[in-house]
Amino acid sequence: MATITDVARLAGVSKNTVSRYLNERGYISDKTRRAIASAIDELHYQPNQIARSLYTRRTNLVGLVIPNVEHPFFAAVTSRIEDELDSRGYKMILCNTLHSTRKERQYIDMLTANKVDGIIIGSHSIDIDYSEVAAPVVALDRYLADDIPVVASDHAEGGRIAAQAFIDRHCHKVAQLVASGRVRTPSNLRHEAFSNAMRLNGITCITHELQLNQFQYSTYIETAKQVLDEYPGLDGVFSADPVAVAVQQEVLRRGMSVPEDVFVYGYDGTYLAEAVFPQLPSIAQDFSALAQKAVEVLLMQIGGGEFEQLQYVVPLAKG
Repeated sequence: MATITDVARLAGVSKNTVSRYLNERGYISDKTRRAIASAIDELHYQPNQIARSLYTRRTNLVGLVIPNVEHPFFAAVTSRIEDELDSRGYKMILCNTLHSTRKERQYIDMLTANKVDGIIIGSHSIDIDYSEVAAPVVALDRYLADDIPVVASDHAEGGRIAAQAFIDRHCHKVAQLVASGRVRTPSNLRHEAFSNAMRLNGITCITHELQLNQFQYSTYIETAKQVLDEYPGLDGVFSADPVAVAVQQEVLRRGMSVPEDVFVYGYDGTYLAEAVFPQLPSIAQDFSALAQKAVEVLLMQIGGGEFEQLQYVVPLAKG
């Protein structure tokens, strides 16, 4: 295994210069930087992160806490956050809580005990006091505490766009399937915008809540059956992609057609929307922009910067 001495010898500089390069301390000429970087690549040198963290007081580690990495939304945003952190010299520790408050508390304790530089939290636990977390925190599409910044898509605009699609199809009776109201999240703004637009246009709108932390696809099928049984005559359904796909599947199983009999519209713009037939129309969140903003706000905290605001609204994906 290569050492810092080997890197210094190959680059033709002192160990102290290599150390300053690794820890981004002091002036180093571009020529020297290139020589050190080339030596590191050639030798496949891996810095001692423990020693480095003691010197810089940082670990260059960030925790990401989510409820279920198999869910298409969380899978998409997780990959973008990992890539964004990597581009800025950070590594990500993924904490998949499987919607367990106990596991989430253990993960947060583990992250803070190991002195991660910060944590991005998108979980749906409702009985944790996040204001007591001893690390910089950014909330992803959640309201965690009054002093924790939130990054989310422009859900209100998403609700208005979706509503217009149902209006244009001259729907009369529509159901929107939403996350549990026990979770405080900016995504509620899209449900409000959608139902308001339905009401203003004389369209019956039924809002059906999912259970807390309901993420398994099999349960979405059961919900689809329940909604279609309880609300006969529906000619439109709006929900997040996985739920909308389950509804579309059940509509087709019952011998009805999509979108002629029931217009099904998704939200998130995940791969699921393109993986089914008929293809599901869906409003796409900009996962890359969400990841970039979440990481940007977290690194601002880590660097000791002051917040410009506590709520950051990311525009939806174009097209």
